[in-house]
Amino acid sequence: MSDAKDAIRRGAVRASLRDLSHLLRIVGKPRWATPVLLALGFLSSLAETLGITLILLFLYLVSNRITEAGGGLQGRALGLAVAWFGSPTRLAFAILLLILARGALALVYSLISSSIGERISERVRNLVHQQYLRVAFGTIQQHEQSQLMEVLGTESWLVAQAYGAVTRLIINSCSIFVFAVFLLTISWKILLIAAFGSIAISAILRIFSRPARDLGHQVKKIHQSLGEHMLMTLQALRTIRAYGQEALHQRRFVQSSAAARDASLSMIRLSSWIGPTTEIGYLGMLGSIVLVSGWWHISFEVTLAAVALLYRLQPHTQEFESNLLFLAQMQPQLRSVLEMIQSEDKEYPSQGTIALTNLKGSIVFERVTFGYDPKAPVLTDLSLEIPAGVTTALIGASGAGKTTIVNLLLRLYEPTSGDIKIDGTRLQDIRRDDWLSKIAVTGQDVDLVEGTVTENIRMAKADATEEEILAAARSAGVAAFVEDLPDGYDTWIGQEGLRFSGGQRQRIGLARAVLRDPDFLILDEAMNALDTALEDQVRRAIDRKLGNRTILLITHRIETARDAANVIWIEDGRVNSQGPASLVVPQYQRRQHEIVCASEAEGK
Repeated sequence: MSDAKDAIRRGAVRASLRDLSHLLRIVGKPRWATPVLLALGFLSSLAETLGITLILLFLYLVSNRITEAGGGLQGRALGLAVAWFGSPTRLAFAILLLILARGALALVYSLISSSIGERISERVRNLVHQQYLRVAFGTIQQHEQSQLMEVLGTESWLVAQAYGAVTRLIINSCSIFVFAVFLLTISWKILLIAAFGSIAISAILRIFSRPARDLGHQVKKIHQSLGEHMLMTLQALRTIRAYGQEALHQRRFVQSSAAARDASLSMIRLSSWIGPTTEIGYLGMLGSIVLVSGWWHISFEVTLAAVALLYRLQPHTQEFESNLLFLAQMQPQLRSVLEMIQSEDKEYPSQGTIALTNLKGSIVFERVTFGYDPKAPVLTDLSLEIPAGVTTALIGASGAGKTTIVNLLLRLYEPTSGDIKIDGTRLQDIRRDDWLSKIAVTGQDVDLVEGTVTENIRMAKADATEEEILAAARSAGVAAFVEDLPDGYDTWIGQEGLRFSGGQRQRIGLARAVLRDPDFLILDEAMNALDTALEDQVRRAIDRKLGNRTILLITHRIETARDAANVIWIEDGRVNSQGPASLVVPQYQRRQHEIVCASEAEGK
């Protein structure tokens, strides 16, 4: 059972190293980084070990006991050192230089490793964020928002820490080797005792490091759950308060927060055992060396130097075990970042190759089938035409597929089968940026972002002038309420624009669409929160500005649909009828009347 758990631990560390190696290949780092860091760490350990060894020589010199060193490896080493330095004064000066050199090397190592670590963290964050924006919308929608936030905001930083842990592992290994070599020159007997003692200490530490991988998975899961509760509270704050659910959500959050606290404390307790266990183990080892030295007639100076070397070796072995434990714990987080960054298993929207200067012809759906779940299609063999230069109304019951049609037009998703053609060209073949630059969309649920009113309107056109923004705001009726605010267009819009009413948010969305000056305008229930008089006013302003453009109007209002030149009735993912409003609207009204009558009959 113990061997099985050790295998799991080693497997977790190997998995972390494998994932980290893959991440660093994707992220990229200076080629000189790892060799320089390893060289600095090795030289620092070498300077420290040489300093301790020279202290032994200094003790022999000042006590005039060089001859007692004997003729073995230790005696020859001391003889060469005496011939080189000559006097205790020069030797003391060399020891001082080694101490200063070790401090300088440690400082340079810290500065370089910090710089490289920050570069790695920055690069990982940028790549994760880029993936969120570039990967297919359907792919990113498969992940919980809390998971996406956890990877970008927390786990992306751990890659640099893992890289630092690996470099320190290699440096610690080199340091242990250097210390062992110098200990061998002092006394092979003491080295033998130290080797057995180190093996025993390492075996004891394995007991505490075995649960590391499972604990890492647990911490990741709990932190994601806590993130879900935070997002839920912020996004649904208005609803929570409206239904008086504050106590319930506070209780749930407190439970998640307590679970996160307990998991973090478990991680800390697990890591905290390494230091005391290592120190107690080394204390026992040093005591054994002192006792055995008397039995084996090892000189006081040799014993003192060996004890000093082993005492300075203890932080390196402790750090070695701590870094192994850290890598075992970080395996789930590194895997999450790698899965988010790597592009091999992800779907990306086609960027297209055909340029589109302007929209002149019709938009045609040819036998399009699509479903968010492939087993449950929302649109089935759908064919329709949106004529150029006129307003087309899209009507139908909720769930009929109207919003899905908009999502396909926005290239958020691709049809499972069939084609969408623009001026006779497949939409997937048109340059994506060209197509999106020609369209604008606004709907009943307007996505407002943290920023001012001006910044929210300017999202439609980054280089818009102040005059263009004001003109768009007046056309959409934004000026009517914004200019009365103390800060006017510099008024800060809070989370999801909750400071404004639904109608005011819709008008800001309409201002964006007008500012875009598109060839193709999509209005997805974009005025259902406006009163009739204001809707007529805004519609006339939009007609003056964009009246000759292609407009797709999604609406539940029959009166609004009557004004359209073309009406498409969607039912159960198919086109039920398409044509002039005078033909389609009466058919739709009769169908709605039949549904109401059937529902009333069932209720009786």
